[in-house]
Amino acid sequence: MNEEEKKIDRPFDQFREIFRTSSQESKELLKYVFEKSDNISLWIIGLSIGGISIFANNIADIQKVISPGYLKPILFLLTVSVTSGIIYRGLYLYFFVVLNNTLRGIEISFSKQKTMDTESSLTGNESFKELIDKVKSGFGEDLSYLLPAFENIDDNARVEVYNSIVSHYLRCIEFAQRDTELALDFVADTYSKFYGKNKQKLLKKLKQPNSGVNQYRLTLIFTTIFYFIYILTFIAALFTFVCAS
Repeated sequence: MNEEEKKIDRPFDQFREIFRTSSQESKELLKYVFEKSDNISLWIIGLSIGGISIFANNIADIQKVISPGYLKPILFLLTVSVTSGIIYRGLYLYFFVVLNNTLRGIEISFSKQKTMDTESSLTGNESFKELIDKVKSGFGEDLSYLLPAFENIDDNARVEVYNSIVSHYLRCIEFAQRDTELALDFVADTYSKFYGKNKQKLLKKLKQPNSGVNQYRLTLIFTTIFYFIYILTFIAALFTFVCAS
C-alpha cells in the first residue's frame, strides 16, 4: 500500500468536497427541472390560449351548449391562467439565473483555492508561535525559523521581534485589502465595458455578495405564487367546463 492510499483526508476536506459535488449535481438537476417545467408550462399555456381562441371564434355555438353563467368564469379563469403562466415563465427564467449564480458561488466557496486574509484576526493575546501560525495560515509565509531564535533572546528583544511580526501581519492585511479592491475594480470595469452596466453598481454587488439572499427569496416567493395561480386557475377552468357540459 503506497503513501497516497494510506492518506486519510481531514473531515473538513471531506465535507467540503461532498458539498461541492452536491452543489454541482444541484446545478445539473436545476437545469433538467427548468427544461421540463418550461415544457409543461408551455403546454398548459398553449391549451389555455387554444381554449380562449375556440370560445372566441365559436361563441354563438358554444352559448347554445354552455350558459353565460359558466362561460364567463371559464374565460376569466383561462385568461388569468395564461397571464399568470407568462409571468411565471419570466420569473422562473430569472429565478433559474439567480439560483444558478448562487450555486456557482457556493461551489467556489467550497473549492480548495486559498485566499489571503483581508481582515485581522489578532486579539493581542497571541503567543509568538500563534502569531507565526496566523501569518502562515493567512498568507502562506512560513516564519517558523524564527521560533528557536526567539527563545534565546532577552525580553526587550522579544518585544521588538514580536511587534515587528505583528506589524508585518497587519501590512500583509493591508496589501490583501488593496489587492482585493484592485481585483474587484478590474472585474467591475471589465463587465461594465462589455455589458454596458454601471460600474459602481457592479462594485457594490461584488462587495456585498449577501445582497443576493433577498433577491433569491423574493424571486422564489413570487415564482411560486404565480406557479400555483396559473396551475390552479387552469384546473378550475377545466372543472367548470366539465360541470357546464
